[in-house]
Amino acid sequence: MIIDLRSDTLTKPTESMLAAMWAAEVGDDVFGEDPTVNALEQKLAGMFGMEAGLFCPSGTMTNQIAIRLHTSLQTEVICHKYSHIYLYEGGGIMSNSHASVKLLDGPYGKISPQDILDSINPDDVHAPETTLVSLENTMNKGGGSIYTLEEIKPIKAICEQHGLKLHLDGARFFNAWVETGESLKDWGAMFNTISVCLSKGLGCPVGSVLLGSMTDIKRARKVRKAFGGGMRQAGFLAAAAI
Repeated sequence: MIIDLRSDTLTKPTESMLAAMWAAEVGDDVFGEDPTVNALEQKLAGMFGMEAGLFCPSGTMTNQIAIRLHTSLQTEVICHKYSHIYLYEGGGIMSNSHASVKLLDGPYGKISPQDILDSINPDDVHAPETTLVSLENTMNKGGGSIYTLEEIKPIKAICEQHGLKLHLDGARFFNAWVETGESLKDWGAMFNTISVCLSKGLGCPVGSVLLGSMTDIKRARKVRKAFGGGMRQAGFLAAAAI
């Protein structure tokens, strides 16, 4: 047996996942007609107490769609300088959304409420408008550190007070959840959008789901199409996740 420790992205589906994929009922997901994809999206949305979900090929795509939803020209994203959305998504914030980025520092890859508050741009013609804060859980470049709900609550309060959206890159969210055991619905209440990765620690072959409001996910579906993420009989992949 070869043990490859480069990344937890090298996981492979279990025999039971492969059996589920083989037996999956499928349809055309671009038309919203794949029953297995629909079931996966509804399952995860229900787990987090959010209105809707959107199955995508990768966490990079779900993150980039969320950024597109919450930004526009001459706006800015606040995130940690080691964030995946900044370091490892091919310059997508610029190329997909034409947004600026304000990079913060902090121990173990985490950013504090005070640092976020201090980084919100004033209403000034010289500065981009701050519209989005993005967090990552677990924080990959922070040594796998995790945010707890108690750490998120003051960040959420700042976002609400200043009209900012809050996104979670949950690339390894279920790893963090195993550690904390905190309510998934309480987590869902903190964020406007959440990206949940299905590969890595969960071992699914492909995919992430973006969770959010019905309005945001309707818009996200159109963005996914423009990004080339519209899949047809994607239920074969969704079945492994279920």
